[in-house]
Amino acid sequence: MRKAFLLLLSVLLLLPPLASAQPYVTVFEGRITPPEHGIAVGDYTVTVLKSAVGTPPYLMLKKGTEILELVPFDFGHEIERDGIRVVMGSYTPPQGGFVVVSVKPKLVASLKPKVGGERVSFNGTTVEVTTVGAETVDVSVNGVVKTLEVNRSAVVDLVALEYDRKAIRVYVAEPASEIVNPDYAVFYPYREVRASGPVDLPITITSSSDVELNLKLGILSLLWLEGELHLRGGIEVGEISVPPKGTVSLTLHIEPTGSGVVKFAVGGDFTGSLEVESAGIEVSIPYLSLEAEAGTSLSVPVAFKGGAGRVEFTPESIPQGWSVYLTDGKYRLRSFEIDGSFTAELVVEIPRNATLGDHRIEFEVNGQSYALNVYVYKTYLGEPAKLTVILTDESGNPIQGWVSVGGENVTVSPAGSATFELKPGEYTVLAGAEGCSQVKEDVRLSDGGEERTLTIKLRRAEYYFRVSLERDALTITSGSGESVAITVENLGSRDDDYRVAVEGLPEGWSYILSQDSKGAVPIASIKVPSGESGSAYLVIIPPFNAESGDFNATVVVSGSKSKVELPLKIHIENPASLRVNVDNPTLTVRAGGSTATTLWLDAMGTVTNVKFTVQAPSGWDVEVVPLDDSPALGWKTKTVFTGPQGQPRLNSESAFQNQLPPGRTP
Repeated sequence: MRKAFLLLLSVLLLLPPLASAQPYVTVFEGRITPPEHGIAVGDYTVTVLKSAVGTPPYLMLKKGTEILELVPFDFGHEIERDGIRVVMGSYTPPQGGFVVVSVKPKLVASLKPKVGGERVSFNGTTVEVTTVGAETVDVSVNGVVKTLEVNRSAVVDLVALEYDRKAIRVYVAEPASEIVNPDYAVFYPYREVRASGPVDLPITITSSSDVELNLKLGILSLLWLEGELHLRGGIEVGEISVPPKGTVSLTLHIEPTGSGVVKFAVGGDFTGSLEVESAGIEVSIPYLSLEAEAGTSLSVPVAFKGGAGRVEFTPESIPQGWSVYLTDGKYRLRSFEIDGSFTAELVVEIPRNATLGDHRIEFEVNGQSYALNVYVYKTYLGEPAKLTVILTDESGNPIQGWVSVGGENVTVSPAGSATFELKPGEYTVLAGAEGCSQVKEDVRLSDGGEERTLTIKLRRAEYYFRVSLERDALTITSGSGESVAITVENLGSRDDDYRVAVEGLPEGWSYILSQDSKGAVPIASIKVPSGESGSAYLVIIPPFNAESGDFNATVVVSGSKSKVELPLKIHIENPASLRVNVDNPTLTVRAGGSTATTLWLDAMGTVTNVKFTVQAPSGWDVEVVPLDDSPALGWKTKTVFTGPQGQPRLNSESAFQNQLPPGRTP
């Protein structure tokens, strides 16, 4: 049972103090060296006194000249009187005894647990409510944020905070100062200053010693400040020598960037402090709350006024998707110097999918918080996004092509663009054009009817061409040729050589690729530089004996990487005719005798395979023979045989083997 009680007691001691018990604030932690070195807090002084040899020293607490406590200096011993508490630590000669001095702070303000406008400033310190939750509140003390639970307290430097749901009570403790060793005294005239620019604090060190003193110098704390210890001549020093019974003057140079406390040390026994309230920069915003439409931007003038100083701008609490920045019309500003007055623009960019209602914009200038409320009265939340795609060539000129997004394909004219309405999300955009390589780009579209323009630059393929025929149908007379012009446009990025072939011609036909329409200057191919066009003539030649009719051929043009096939219809005409004339249409012949007559053949055009058929009375023997036995005429004869009793059985039939040239031929 005893162990359980001790455990419970330990747990209770570890819990934070309740808000009903006003918190103590520690104002000093360190060693006090006897005999005269001590700590002063308001009217109270704490000193350590040496005792007889072999006995422990004593700690003395005084109020003015009245001794409140005089107790042996024992480790862990605590004394508390009239709102001041002293806890003793170890004692080590000759350094002295370690003590922790705490005081009950004074109530200076009470803030409501409400964000916006709930703040208080005193002695260079600003306390502001930043966040309010169900069971906690966040409170900023000169930029240091503490989270307070209900019926709990917190301490920041010399400031104590309490929270009980209804109010946040703000307390401040009086700082401690050290009682200086009589070997030297440090005097500085100011404890609190209000400045709009650099501060030079004069410090005088006077020695009461009969020997030279070497004292180290240092700056212990610089909250929102920049500082250096200088000799009068402006040289930064870290240690000085004070002559016996002599005096040395120093300057503490401080450049405030905000309000705060600077603590400095002279030797090992003196610590001084200076509270600096920056009057430097005044910030003025003409508006507290504005109305706007989602998808627009607000430009709010912000005026800065003060002496020469530095301005630090930091966006703080910004709604998701919003953009807030400060600009002078040329640059976005985060840190800058002013001397006098300066006006910048606070730009608030509102997304198209912003929700209706109030939105709070918070930012800081030199550690001070400012806010602007924006009421969104119209939104595009839930509307589809619009994506506009523009196609250009490598020089940036618009070109005709095609675009595919989300399964939708659109043809783009040279002077136009393709617009798609799409749901929010990620998409892959495919684009291309004749003679160009296909391009793929990924794009993400947001909610709220986002309007996005995407320009895609297409690159020409190395080898690509377009070919055309002067006409797609030819009429040719047998025995003569006919030509058609071929034009090749090289759309690729490289020069190329194009070969031409004709497929589907009947046997005996031929063709020539020529520079002229007559086929007098044959060429092997058409050479065309990149981006230019080239032409030639395709001459098609039929044989003399080509028969009249129609058929389809294919013109094949081949480049380095591809080929193009074009249909060509061919109509062939053979206008040949044949007329037979007889010199003697009537012949007289005796029985058993023979006679002959001359036949004249008049041919128009080219006539081939001429056949003769002769009808005669029964028993007659008739034969058609060439007038000249020269084989050049190419006659072919056939004799009709006569049967028994001289009765003929077959008629005579003759034919030309070869062509009969135009003109009269016997």
